[in-house]
Amino acid sequence: MDDYLKKQSLDKLSRARNILIAVTKDGNLDALAAGLALYLSLKKVGKIASIMAKEPNVGEARQLYAIDKIGSTNDKNDLLITVNNAIKNVDKVTYYLEGDQLKIVVHSLQNTNGISKEDIFLENTATKPDLIFAIGYESANQLKQEITHEQNIDPNRWIISINVGNMTDKFAQVHFNDESSNSLSELTTKLLQELSLPLNEDISFNLYSGVKFATNSFSPQSTNQSALAVAQYLLKFSPNKASLAKDELNDKQPGKISKNSFISQPIWDENRQTPIEKVEFKENLKESWLKPPKIYRGSKSFDRES
Repeated sequence: MDDYLKKQSLDKLSRARNILIAVTKDGNLDALAAGLALYLSLKKVGKIASIMAKEPNVGEARQLYAIDKIGSTNDKNDLLITVNNAIKNVDKVTYYLEGDQLKIVVHSLQNTNGISKEDIFLENTATKPDLIFAIGYESANQLKQEITHEQNIDPNRWIISINVGNMTDKFAQVHFNDESSNSLSELTTKLLQELSLPLNEDISFNLYSGVKFATNSFSPQSTNQSALAVAQYLLKFSPNKASLAKDELNDKQPGKISKNSFISQPIWDENRQTPIEKVEFKENLKESWLKPPKIYRGSKSFDRES
């Protein structure tokens, strides 16, 4: 990111009241990890943020933080007031506070019939984000199709696109990519550094999990120097101390043998034990064999006493 775009992005980020993180529904665990890490980092600096992504499976839910924060963009928190025939009848709109009441005045143009109650309609609508982080999207059309309200995307919205490789469809004000990076989590780590956004155990754990997934557990065929450098940087924030990391370690520990464990082939068998009588007989036989030959009285060779 060049200095101008970085300055503009920092300005938009500091002014943004509502931030949307959109993760492509075609994304895998790496994309989810990147989006959730960015969400946690923005919340850490006090930003109002929401994240839109596919519904994670059980395996992904067990490996990442803030899975429960994933939602849709159609939370209707804003009130939209529509005035029909406004061009013909409305001069201006003003408002003022009276106690805790907000009063809106629709001023009529001179020589017109003005505005009637029948010309005014109220409806709840989704809050429009001031800043959008688009993760894993390849085109503006793909982004619009996945965001429920297309009016959320207009030229006044500052969009930062995060994607691996070169983008052919330039739909965002900032396209954050790097040919040396092979994962979205790796790119998101670099973006957090660029925008001076914070990391902690949980954020770094998500990002480390994403890099690990994208590199097939850091296999030589899928890992380059950039991925190793990012992983080393993330380790500074102690992702191994995160509770999910401890759970993963416990799952890999070998099971302990309980006192009541069943042994199919016992080492000692009472039925196979040699009786003590046989053992004593063999020992006596051994002693007799080692002594000199005994001379018995009355033998033909020795029938006289000296």
